[in-house]
Amino acid sequence: MPPDSGARTSWSGWSRRDRVAAVLGTLTVAVIGVTTVLPRPTIAGLLGLVVVAICLTALYRATFSGSFSPVAVMFWSFVAVWVGFAPLLQIRDRRLPWPDLPLHQHYVTAQMILLFAVCAFWVGYRRREEAGPPGSRPTRSTDRFPVTVEKATVVTAAAAVMAVACLPRTGGIAIRFTSRDDLRRVLEEAGLRGGQDLAMLGLLNTLPAATSLVALLLCLLNWRDRNARSRRDRLILLVATAVAVTLNVIYNNPLTANRFSSFSVMLAAALALLRFDRQWWRTLFSGGMLLGLAVVYPFANLFRNDRARNNLRIGLDAYYTWDFDGFQQTVNAVYHVDTHGHTWGHHLVSAMLFWVPRSLWEGKAIPAGNVVAGSRGYEFQNLSLPFWTEVFLEFSLVGVVVLFFYYGRLARRLDAWVGRSGANLATGLAVTFAACQIGLLRGPLGAQIPFAGAALVILLLGMFLGNGRVWRLTRAPASYTDTEPATRVPTVAGASWVPADGDPGRRVEPASGTPATGRAPQ
Repeated sequence: MPPDSGARTSWSGWSRRDRVAAVLGTLTVAVIGVTTVLPRPTIAGLLGLVVVAICLTALYRATFSGSFSPVAVMFWSFVAVWVGFAPLLQIRDRRLPWPDLPLHQHYVTAQMILLFAVCAFWVGYRRREEAGPPGSRPTRSTDRFPVTVEKATVVTAAAAVMAVACLPRTGGIAIRFTSRDDLRRVLEEAGLRGGQDLAMLGLLNTLPAATSLVALLLCLLNWRDRNARSRRDRLILLVATAVAVTLNVIYNNPLTANRFSSFSVMLAAALALLRFDRQWWRTLFSGGMLLGLAVVYPFANLFRNDRARNNLRIGLDAYYTWDFDGFQQTVNAVYHVDTHGHTWGHHLVSAMLFWVPRSLWEGKAIPAGNVVAGSRGYEFQNLSLPFWTEVFLEFSLVGVVVLFFYYGRLARRLDAWVGRSGANLATGLAVTFAACQIGLLRGPLGAQIPFAGAALVILLLGMFLGNGRVWRLTRAPASYTDTEPATRVPTVAGASWVPADGDPGRRVEPASGTPATGRAPQ
C-alpha cells in the first residue's frame, strides 16, 4: 500500500494507518481461513480465500485513496461478500443454495473465473490510477451538457405523463403497495407477463420506473449545486422534486419493485445529494456497503411473499440461501459450457436489444441465468448469473480478462466523474451506473439491463434534448478550466477558487489570503 501523504511514515514508507490496516486485514483473512478453509481444505476454498484477501485490500485502497470512489467500493464490497465469503461456507459444509447433484469437478474452474475477473479489474483500475490521480490530466469537457433546473423539470414532467398513462394499464397505484406476487398476478391478468416476450411490460412498467429514477437524480443534483436562481425557481425545483419522489415511491418501493431497483434509487439519491468530501464519510460509506451486503441484503426478500418471510434466515445461515447462489450458478455455467459450448454474444445482444419485441425477433435469447438453470433441470429458473460468469459463458476466459480489464478502466473514469464540481452529463452517467452496478454484477444482464439501460438512455436524451437554460431557471455557472475536480480552478473575478485540504468549497481572497467559504457570485 502507498504511504499516506498526510501521516507519519515508517522506514518502509508505510503510514501508521496503513500498517494498522495491514495487521487487521491479515488477521481477518487468517480468521476466515482458519474457520472456513482449514476444516476441509480444498483448492477451490483456497482460491476463494485469495479472492477475499484481494477484495479487502482493494476496498481499503479505494476507501483511503483521497477521493470518493463509489464504483470501486461497491464492486469490491459486493464481490467480497456475495462470491468471496459466502462460497467459503458453502464449500466447507458441502451445502449449496439449490438442491442439485454435486459438480465438484467444476469448483476450481468457477473460482478461477472469479479470480481472473477481479485481478483484471484491479489491473485496469490501477493502470488509470498510476497514470495520474483524478484531476492531474486534462479531459474532454462535457460542461456544455450541464445539469439544469430546466432539464430536471422536463424529465420529471415526462415521468409524470408516463405514470398517468401507464399506471391504469398495470393495475393502478394501490397494487404497488401490496407485494411482488400480487403485482405479478395483476400483470399476468393484464397479459403483460406469463410469456417470454416482455417488451410491452418494459414499455408500460420498466420505462416509467427508470424515468422516475433519472428525474429524482437530476432534481437532487440541482439541489446539491444550488442551481436555482431565485425563490421562484427554487419553488419550481421543489415541486419537481416532490413529484419525482412520489413517482419513485410508487414505482420503486421495496414492496413490489425488484430489490435492486429500490436499492438503485436509494443509492442514486445518496450519491447525488451528498459529496462525501470528508474521509470519515467515505469510510462510513464503505463500511455501510459491506454491512448492508452481509446483513441487510437477505432481508429484502421479506417483501416478496409469505413463503419468503417464513423461510427467512439470518446470521451465517443466510449464506446458504438462494440470495447467495452466485458461486453455484458459476459452477452450473461451467457445466453448461462443457455440454453446449459458448454462446458468443447471443445473450448480451439480446439483453442490449431488450426493447425489440420477440414477435419481430424470434431468435431473441431469454436471460442467460434461466438457460443455465434450465440446463441443470431446475424448476425455478429465474436465478442470478454473475457478470463475470455470463462473460465466460459468452466469450470464454479470454473474454473475462479483456472485458474486466476495460471495466476497471471505465470504473476509474466514472469514479473521477462522480465528485466533479458542477454536475453535468458525466456526473449523471457516473452516478446512474454506480447506483445500478450491484444489480448488473449480480445479473443476469437480460434481467438487469432493461432498468439500468433505460435509465441511461433517458438520462442521455434528457441532457441532450433539453440543453440550455431557455426558461432562465438555472444560475449561470462559474467558468472552469478543462480539468478534473482535483485541479479544477474556477476563474471568478475577485477570488481564486482553489481546493484546500480536499475541500472544493474553500476559497482564498487574493488581497489578504484569508480563507473563506462560499459560492461563486451569481
